[in-house]
Amino acid sequence: MPAEITPVTGLALVAALALVLGGLWLLRQPGGNRTKAVLMMVAGVVVAFNAWINSLPLPS
Repeated sequence: MPAEITPVTGLALVAALALVLGGLWLLRQPGGNRTKAVLMMVAGVVVAFNAWINSLPLPS
């Protein structure tokens, strides 16, 4: 059975992109909080990784 991207996986990837881009934006702000920016980017990577794991086919 081929792997498929479900709507929930798509929403997770959009959320991951928003987290990473928001973290980059916050990182570039003059008074931005670097800790929050890095944590947002790490959370985005974790969400994207989870979406990738959930899109893999089940072992036979």
